[in-house]
Formats: sequence, C-alpha cells, structure tokens
Amino acid sequence: MHDVTIDSGISAAFDMKNCKCLLMLALCLLPLMVSPGSGRAVVLDPDTALTASASSSEGVRADGGRAMRPTFVKITAAPPARVAQIRGTTVELECEIMGSPTPTVQWVHGSGQTADWEDISVNVISEENPTSVARVVTRLVIDRASRASQTTFTCIGRSAGQEVSSSTVVHHVDSVSHLGNFSDMPLLHPSAAVDSMFKNLKGARITLHFKTLFENMGSTVVLPCKAIGRPLPEITWLNEEGNVVGSLQDPRFRTLPTGELIITGLRWADMGSYTCVAKNVLSKDESETFVYPIRPN
Repeated sequence: MHDVTIDSGISAAFDMKNCKCLLMLALCLLPLMVSPGSGRAVVLDPDTALTASASSSEGVRADGGRAMRPTFVKITAAPPARVAQIRGTTVELECEIMGSPTPTVQWVHGSGQTADWEDISVNVISEENPTSVARVVTRLVIDRASRASQTTFTCIGRSAGQEVSSSTVVHHVDSVSHLGNFSDMPLLHPSAAVDSMFKNLKGARITLHFKTLFENMGSTVVLPCKAIGRPLPEITWLNEEGNVVGSLQDPRFRTLPTGELIITGLRWADMGSYTCVAKNVLSKDESETFVYPIRPN
C-alpha cells in the first residue's frame, strides 16, 4: 500500500475536490515507491525495478539527516524501438520522462546532433527548482521524411548528473506498398490531410508539457506548454472548472507569451489539474498537468 502522509491540519479541510485530487495523485505515483512520511511531507523514492532509470541516494535532506526525495530520472513511457514512416507525411514520436529534480528533456538524431532543423520541433526544458518532481511529456513532430533509408531519433532525460535515453529507428518508405520487410513494424500514422487552400498552414500541436508536478508550497511554479503550428498557436490555461486562469482572475497566476503558466506562492488550494489549450485557425490541441503542492519541512 502506498502511504501519503499529510499534515493533520490540512487533512481536516478535505472535501470532494481534494478526494478527487488524491485519487489522481495515487495514479500519478504508480511509477514510484512511496514510503511513510514524517507527518509533514510526501516522501518519494525511485523505483529501482525499472531498467531505463538512474537514481542516487543523495537527495534533499531534512534537518534530521533523513534523505527526502532522492534524485532520480526514469523513462516512464518510451517511444517504439522501430517504426516505418511513409515519405511526405507528418508523424510524431512521444516520450515520457520522470525525475527529481525536474529533468531536462531533449531529442537528438543520428550520432547526437540536436534535432533542431526547420521540419522537426525540438523541446528542451531545464531544471528550474531542486525541490521539484515532474513527469514530462515531449513529442517530436517530423514534417518530412529524410532522404535516407532510416534515421535514429533519441529521447534523452537528465537530472542531477544522471541520464536515461531511449532511441527509435524510423525507416522511411515511399508508400504502403513499399513496406516490404518492414511490414511487421508499427507504421507511424500521418496527420489528417489538410485542404489544399490551407497547404501552407499547420494545425496546433502541443509538443511539451508536464503530466504531473510535485512542488513545495510557497514556491513559484512554472508549467510549460510548448506548441507548434502555422500560424503559431495562442495558448490559454483553464482550471478544473473550465475557467480561464490568469492574472485578471488571480494576480498569483499569469501566462507568459511563450505559453508557460506561472503560479506564484503555491498553496494547498492550488492542487488540481490545469489544462493548456493551444489553438490556431486550423485546429486546437489540449494537454493536462496535475499539480500537487507539498508541505516543506
């Protein structure tokens, strides 16, 4: 049984919303082993059973010397190892990485060159706060297939000097009839066809966001939401009630021009899901981030 210990003063204030949030929290913690806490904080330990992970016993320590939230990084959902792509189509690879502190995540291709050319969206985030624990979802959107017969793309996650990675070999073919020896591999499904009058436009697609974030109360939280599209999508954040979140509603919340949602002075009442909506004239895309405030020691 996974135990989450919460200050008694907070537990008395639970309502139906908090029960829902705790259920979501339990689902978020499935990849982790959660040890009993001191009555003041959630204690997170890395799941050493996963092979695609790295961890260290050196973590943020409480005054009593007990390790709290050891540093770790792991791949919680890897992209497929080998896939086939039909030339001329737009396809995606998705990678999910969890770490403490929040890991940096990026895609590289071939021998290690960053996948940053025009036809590929590259997502890199940096560690913002050493007390945070985050699960990051990143998508690599490939507009056109390489002229080469195959290309290797690698998703890399780094945190506190530790690193994990997972690679996908994409085999490029001219058509379904040319799959040949690749017929046993998953075929990356292309994006929906676009009317010729919109051929220079691209639908909105979110390429990086947090799936979950654990952060100390009182901290300033940055929730990323990177999106691509032509024209560039507008970003809006919604709370669980579907209302727009921003400084007009609460000065502690503001959305940056680059799409990030900033929450200043994180409170217990801020716990819950926040939805990023990216929209342009062609389409819209949504992603959800669950925020769990932790009472610091």
